[in-house]
Amino acid sequence: MKIMITGSSGNLGVELLKIDNKIISPKRYEFDITNEDQMMRFFKNNNVSKVIHCAAMTNTSKCEIDIMECIETNILGTISLLKMQNIFKFKLIYISTDYVFDGECGNYKPEDPINPISNYSKSKAAAELAVRMNSDNLVIRTSFFPLEFKHSAAFVNQYTTKDFVDIIAPIVLEEAVSEKTGIVHVGVEKDSVYNKVKKRYPNIKKMSRKDITSVYIPKDTSLAK
Repeated sequence: MKIMITGSSGNLGVELLKIDNKIISPKRYEFDITNEDQMMRFFKNNNVSKVIHCAAMTNTSKCEIDIMECIETNILGTISLLKMQNIFKFKLIYISTDYVFDGECGNYKPEDPINPISNYSKSKAAAELAVRMNSDNLVIRTSFFPLEFKHSAAFVNQYTTKDFVDIIAPIVLEEAVSEKTGIVHVGVEKDSVYNKVKKRYPNIKKMSRKDITSVYIPKDTSLAK
C-alpha cells in the first residue's frame, strides 16, 4: 500500500511524515493541486493507493479577503484531485475541519448537519461534500494547534476538542490507514482553548471571543465520535 500526502509542508503534513517517512510527499513544484496536467503526470509515474489530502488555504482572515484563491485551492483543487481519483482509482482521505459546524452547541457527531459560517469553513464544507459523493472515501474532521503557538493570548470562552498537532497527527494517521469510509471525528477531551494552550505555554494571556471582530469565532466546535 503506497500512501501519498498533499500539503506535506503544512503543520499536519510535517507531523505525519515524522511518524511514517515512507509516505510519498511531493513538493508543490512537483504536485500542485491547481495544476491538473502536473497531477496527471505524477500519478502516471507513481502507483498510489491512498491519498491523504491535507493541502488547503487555512488562513481564515485571508479567506475572507481573497475569495477566489480560497475557492481555487480548497474547492477546485479538491475537485481536481477527485478527477485524478476517477482515473487512477486511489482512496481519498480528506482532512476536513470542525469549523464545518457553526459552533453554537458543540459535541457534534459525524451525522449532525453542518452549517459553515466563514469563507474558510464554507470552502472546506463544499470540498468535503464533493469527496463524500464517493462512498469509498474517508472524511476526517479535526483541528489542531501548530507546534509553535504564535499568539500572546487564547480564548477563555471558545471550547474545542483540538490539541497540538503532534498529539492529533498520530490519531489522524491511524484513521487514514484504516479501512474506514464515510466520516470520522478526531479530537481529544473538550476544554477551552485557553486551558489547552496553557498546558504548554503557562504564560499565555486570556482573551474573549468578543475581542475579535474581523472573523467569526465559534463558541464550541467540539467533536463527538
